[in-house]
Order: sequence, then C-alpha cells, then structure tokens
Amino acid sequence: MTAPATTASRRSLSYQELDILHALRGFCAFYVVIFHAKFILWSGGQQYLQAFPRSGWGIKDYAAFAVDMLSSAGYEMVIFFFVLSGFFIHYAQQRKYRGPKDFYLNRVVRIYPPFLVSLVLAALALTVLATQVPQVLQPEAGRELNQTLTTAWQELRQFNLVGALRSLAFLKLGEQYLGHNTVYWSLLPEALFYLLVPFVLRTPRIYYVLSVISYGVGVLLERFGYGGLSTSMLQYNLFFAMGVALYDVVVQTAVVEQVRRLPRWLVWLGLAGMLLVLIGLALVKFKIAAALVSAVLAVVAVLALLAGHVSAKNLLVRVLHRLGVYSFSLYLYHFPLLLLCYGMLVSATGQLFWYQRYYLLIVPVVALVCYALYWLTERVSVNYFRKV
Repeated sequence: MTAPATTASRRSLSYQELDILHALRGFCAFYVVIFHAKFILWSGGQQYLQAFPRSGWGIKDYAAFAVDMLSSAGYEMVIFFFVLSGFFIHYAQQRKYRGPKDFYLNRVVRIYPPFLVSLVLAALALTVLATQVPQVLQPEAGRELNQTLTTAWQELRQFNLVGALRSLAFLKLGEQYLGHNTVYWSLLPEALFYLLVPFVLRTPRIYYVLSVISYGVGVLLERFGYGGLSTSMLQYNLFFAMGVALYDVVVQTAVVEQVRRLPRWLVWLGLAGMLLVLIGLALVKFKIAAALVSAVLAVVAVLALLAGHVSAKNLLVRVLHRLGVYSFSLYLYHFPLLLLCYGMLVSATGQLFWYQRYYLLIVPVVALVCYALYWLTERVSVNYFRKV
C-alpha cells in the first residue's frame, strides 16, 4: 500500500511549530486530574450546598465555590483531547506514512505497556482500599463513590480470563472498569479511531462526510432511547475527524496567518468565553452541546497557539508543556493514586467524605507521582521499542 498523495498546495508543519501544542495536552490531562480529585476527595455540588446553604455565604464563599465549579468539565476535556489526537495522528501520518501493519504495531507498543501497568496499579489500589480501609466499601454511606467502589471490588474478586480479555479491549468487567479506573472509557473510541486511520486518511473528505453522518445517527439513536456504547462510538468519531480536518485546513489554507492578524486580547477573550460556556453546559449536563463546544474550543485553541498568540517561553505554557509530555501516564495513573489518597484520608480522619478542599493539596502530589511513574514505565518502554 502506498502513501496517500499530497496536493501541490499542501505545506508541511515542523515538529518545532507543533511543539507548543503539547501544552494543550497537558492542560486537558491536568484538568481531568482536578475533576476526578474533586469527585473523590471533596463533597461538593449539591451535597455541599445542603451542608452550607447559600443564605449564609459571603463573597469569599461564592468565590471559592465558583473556583471549584471551574473544573466541572472533565468529560468535555476528553473530547478536547480527541480533537488533538486526530490532529497529531494526521500530522504523524503525513510526516511518515505507515501502512496498517506498521501503524497498528506502533500504536500497540505505544499504548499497551503503560496501560498494562495502570491495570496492575488500579487492581492493587482497590485491593488496598478493600482490605486495609474496608469502611470505604459501604454502599449505605449515601455517596456514589462508595457504592461504585463496592461493585468494582466484587467484580475484581471474580476476575477471570473473560475479565482479562475485556480489560485488554478497554471494556468494563461488568458495571465497572478493572480497579474502578474510570478513565479507561476513553481508550476504546481512541482505539477504534486508530483502526480507521490507515484507510480513512487516504480519502479524508469521504471520512469527514461519513463522520458527520455517523454522529447524526448516534445523536438520533440516543434521542429515541437507544443509548449505550455503540451509540456513543458513533458520536465520538466526529471529534477525531475534526482534528484530522483541522490539520488539513492548517496546511492547505492561510487560516493561521488570518488568526495571527487578530488582536491577541480578542482571541483570548473568545477562548475564555467559550471555556465558561463549556463549563456552564457541563454543569447543567447538556452533554451534546458541551461536547461540540469543547471540540470548537480545541480548534480555536490550536489555531491561537500556532498563530503565536502566546509565547512558548510563557511560564504557564512551559509547565503545561511538561505535563503534556507525560499526559498519557498522568491520565492512566492518576485515578488509582487518588483512590489511595482517599483511603489514607479516611483512615486518618475516620470520615468517608469531607467539605474541606483537600483535593487542592493532593493534586500536585499525584501529578508528581505520575511523573515518576512515567519515567519508570512509559518512557522506558518508548526508549526500548525505539531501539528495537
């Protein structure tokens, strides 16, 4: 199979031009960490409002709660990441085309070593909680987390060959993922996209049309009560396709130059406005609209960074870029680590939930541990397979 032909008007992007976009990967991954930390380590939302009625709030209380709510779009940040994934995969295929065999092998050796380590970590973390802090497995506690942990532990104790195969295919054991590592839900749509890549990028326009049709079918099925995994898969592919299409637009048109001419304040005001709209939609659980806004936000953010509306030397960008380098490890490992932190807090305080914002202190610790695990696992496997 030969590589797809390029058009005369297509220009190539260098790695140096794209390097700044890793900051967006870091932003998405770190946002998801905060989102999950808040869910596990803080009794927020309606439970917080019931314990602390707004009638007694002052300005500081409103400000603190508003900051808490800024990290409520965890699902939508994964959609953001899907767009980035489509963009980078299209870039990689244009830079060095791989046929099906080579592409699949590349993805397997890139994904599975750290993923397998995360499965072991998730199983160990849940086992530690169940055996050393059994009070967290109290479904009668009135908290969703304790109920789902109980189910996950029951399923882990019944683990067998079928469960192993389901886990390797990024599927739930039953009601929960192995070890209650809920981040695994996003790996299946990513894997299905990878299965399509060697074929659909040869005729991208057809792929775009089919992706829109697939999304529409998925939305209609969900609207009429036919939800579930298959329906979700039909919808998710659109976001990868948007990333693929964005790369084509960037290399075939002058859109980056046009964005560069816009006032910097206007670009960032627009991004901030879209982010606030996204968080609002996430809070009211308008899932379809929130996902679409997240995808558009990803497109605009990519264009803004490529157009130079923020310097690569900016301190925040440099920090996010570092997070982006190990974003896959950060994404895979953070949930079981947060569960271990939850167990330690329960053991230390004797309480199953808290209104203090411990999650703000624990997030950077978890991020650092994930960074260490990155060097011990993902980086080692990447270096090894590069040599091979």
